[in-house]
Amino acid sequence: MGKIIAVAIPKGGVGKTTTAVNLAFAFALRKKKTLLIELDASGVLVSALGYPKSEIVGNMFHVLSYVRSLPQVIHKTENDFLDIIPFENLSAQDEVRLSKLTQNEYVLRNIIQSQAGEYEYIFLDCPPSLIGLTTGALVAADSVIIPVRASKFSLNAVDRIVKNIEVIKKQYNYNLSIEGILLTMYESNTNVSTEAESDLIKKYPDSLFHIKIPKNVAVTNSFYKSKPVITDNPSAKASIAYHALANLIIQRHNNSK
Repeated sequence: MGKIIAVAIPKGGVGKTTTAVNLAFAFALRKKKTLLIELDASGVLVSALGYPKSEIVGNMFHVLSYVRSLPQVIHKTENDFLDIIPFENLSAQDEVRLSKLTQNEYVLRNIIQSQAGEYEYIFLDCPPSLIGLTTGALVAADSVIIPVRASKFSLNAVDRIVKNIEVIKKQYNYNLSIEGILLTMYESNTNVSTEAESDLIKKYPDSLFHIKIPKNVAVTNSFYKSKPVITDNPSAKASIAYHALANLIIQRHNNSK
């Protein structure tokens, strides 16, 4: 069964989807059969990858609504080793329906496990909240990557999700672990970034990745081109960092087998 990694934090604007997309591509470039599932109702994954909307035949909301099965909404990408499942930008009425559909904490795990044997790695790009699909993702996942931007409010969000992970472990998924806390948009020459890193080292010394994703204009440029930065600009500092992080996670997984 493939390893399931949730990318989650109850805070927007921290590079969560950027991290999920670039790591998924990095794993695929290493010929690891990878599935990237979008769970954020904002539905930005299709735009981030430049996937033609006319070719979308279904999404995760259809699966949760029991309209389609998981295999029916899996979409191929330009990389033979990477498949994606998008979400859709929901109406207010559909968001209410979604909250009811996800009241069962195990529903997402049951859905994903039906396909987990087909992939080496599955990434779950979670919404910026703690309840609903994020809870379901944490129940389904083996580990969590917590992306955080250096700011007071982002650090508070780290505390919140770490506490929530402990609750999930006790009640639903005792195997869940923190893959790592990832500093994103990091600027080594600013007090905010260095102080945030220092605070995280003090509070979570065993969880903070030593690899940091630097603030890089190449990431912004790639987003507007609807491409992952690691394929749009492989030599960019952010690309190099994502590749290093992918190598680290794969090595950890191999060592744990």
